[in-house]
Amino acid sequence: MTTTFLISEAKLREYTDIDNNVDTALLKNGIREAQDIELQRLLGTLLYDKLISLVDSNDINEASFSNYKTLIDDYCQDFLIYAAYYYILDSIYLRSRNNGMLIPNGGENSDSVDRTLYNVKRQSVKGKMEYYAEGLKDYLIEEEQLYPELTQNTKLYQNSPDYTDQY
Repeated sequence: MTTTFLISEAKLREYTDIDNNVDTALLKNGIREAQDIELQRLLGTLLYDKLISLVDSNDINEASFSNYKTLIDDYCQDFLIYAAYYYILDSIYLRSRNNGMLIPNGGENSDSVDRTLYNVKRQSVKGKMEYYAEGLKDYLIEEEQLYPELTQNTKLYQNSPDYTDQY
């Protein structure tokens, strides 16, 4: 589980309709889940770990790592905006309580969830996530020689990059 984020909370809010009053903890958890689950699935463990390491060390801005910066800035971040939003939707719109799933309305009372509207919103976000996932996969296939980590996974616990259609 990573504590390094490849997109900021501010960028997530800027490019989605997430209100400024949504709890930062919900956003951070969604970003972490999207990176650890979705992005790592697409990149493979070794390339994912390389990106996290370069961001942690701030080496990502060095000229020798410009390919990795391009990957993050032009492909990973667009994908992560909608992948994180997809994971955050449950926490934003639904709250588990003793009396079931509820939509918080800001007060002591909550309304029952209209499942149809929730599903429409979630499908919309998922469609955008899939669009950016396809662009990321196409880029990795075309530029595989720039990222040796894509073909170096040797351990069972290391995810290999997944270029198949999951959607």
